[in-house]
Amino acid sequence: MSLNTNYQATEKLLLNAGITYNKAEDTWEWTFTDRTNLVGGTNDYNTEDQNNLIDEYSDLSYEQYQMTVGGTYNFTETFYGNASFTYDIFDAKEEFVSGDEDGTAYYGYAGIGWRF
Repeated sequence: MSLNTNYQATEKLLLNAGITYNKAEDTWEWTFTDRTNLVGGTNDYNTEDQNNLIDEYSDLSYEQYQMTVGGTYNFTETFYGNASFTYDIFDAKEEFVSGDEDGTAYYGYAGIGWRF
């Protein structure tokens, strides 16, 4: 879900802001006997005895919040500058394949452009 807004502060300055929310949940609940055998009809490699020891791979469950503010300033009709700053929060409720992925990030950009 995303909500964005623009505000024309002056004739040359356009401000913008946005917030994005993501939520994902899923489970991994099956055994290796549930899948088609991939090794020529035998269980030479993917044996039930070996692979059914893995009873939980990852229950995907996370929320992500992303807040952005920025703006564009038109120096002339064709030359402009813009900048943006984003604060990102990732809240993993379960460890995923790579482990605990909780964290925050701050990033931004600044640039200049020419319209033709």
